[in-house]
Amino acid sequence: MATVLLSPSLPSSADERDRLEQEQREIQRDQKAAAEDLEHSSAGLREASAAYAAAQKKLDRAQTRLNELNARLVEAQAAHTQVKAELAEQKALLADAKRRLAEGRAEVKAQREQMRDEILSRFTGGDPRLAQAAALLSGGSVEDLMRQQTYVDAANAGQSATLQRMEATETMLVVREAEVQEATDAIAAKEKKARELVAEVDAVRDQAATAAAELSTLAEQAATAKRSAEAARAADAAELRKLEAEESALRTKIRALASAGSGTDRNVGSVGGLFGPPVTDTYITSPYGIRKHPIYGYVALHNGTDYHAPCGRPLLAIESGQIISTSYSSVWGNRLHLYLGKVNGHSYTAVYNHISSYARRSGNVGRGETVAYAGTTGWSTGCHLHFTILRDGTPVDPVPLLG
Repeated sequence: MATVLLSPSLPSSADERDRLEQEQREIQRDQKAAAEDLEHSSAGLREASAAYAAAQKKLDRAQTRLNELNARLVEAQAAHTQVKAELAEQKALLADAKRRLAEGRAEVKAQREQMRDEILSRFTGGDPRLAQAAALLSGGSVEDLMRQQTYVDAANAGQSATLQRMEATETMLVVREAEVQEATDAIAAKEKKARELVAEVDAVRDQAATAAAELSTLAEQAATAKRSAEAARAADAAELRKLEAEESALRTKIRALASAGSGTDRNVGSVGGLFGPPVTDTYITSPYGIRKHPIYGYVALHNGTDYHAPCGRPLLAIESGQIISTSYSSVWGNRLHLYLGKVNGHSYTAVYNHISSYARRSGNVGRGETVAYAGTTGWSTGCHLHFTILRDGTPVDPVPLLG
């Protein structure tokens, strides 16, 4: 374990951080290049793709909305079912409370009638205390007097017990009346909640139906937009095939010029920085290299370097040479091919694209001479120069060759 931990082949944290930062810079560069590569497709395809993307986005939002409404509908229906069950339970509780209230009222009534009968009995049968006094006045025995007192005490105790029972029963009656009122109020609240949930279920169901109809419409719109994008893509593919045929013809012309020995064959050692700039006061907006096309999806070579160049800015011959072609391509717009001759046994040709107008259309030109002016013709979203160098008819990275 110690050997592994101390192995010099393992990267340090600083090295790992530098590597991650480098990866991040490369990702950011690729993202920027991919965004700029949107211009390398026709305006029709860009518009159709944007319309399709917008339609798909709306479709996704509508589907999400419908899913949310359906989920809300299920929740509302479940809540309504729950409230109905609770309402049934509350009604059962109310019925029980009413039953017990009725029993309590009947008991109170019976106890009141019992008390009334006892009071009437006293009035009609005589007061026991008066009988006790009569026994004493008539000279009755102490034993008779004590027996009469016991009767009086028992009568008073029975009356007191009856009153206590009446008091307890009436207190319980108040409690049961409160239970009935509480159950009645709970039922009213549950019924109100149930009505609200029914209204919510109906409203959500209507919204879901509307959302489903909208979803169907948006799905058709998205399908139409997709078909338009596919048609535009097919049209672009046809233009690219046509362009490839034109490029093949130019490569044949370049090879013929090289074979004929047109121009000089210079031996300069390194070709790094050999040629001049194609445009001044500029910077690179998209470099040469392999990348994935943001619309087509395929991985291909970005066969040149894009330079910032406002419309009308002069485009310069990077070396003395011969203009061998000025043409228009729906892809590259106005183009100019400048044959530079052979260097170290290889032929070199400079290609200027998206030109707005030409300063020269044929003949020999000198290094630094204006041959055309920057523009945004062809598949382009803004004025710039897409500049390519062909070595033996094959694109190479221009930057190392420019001084």
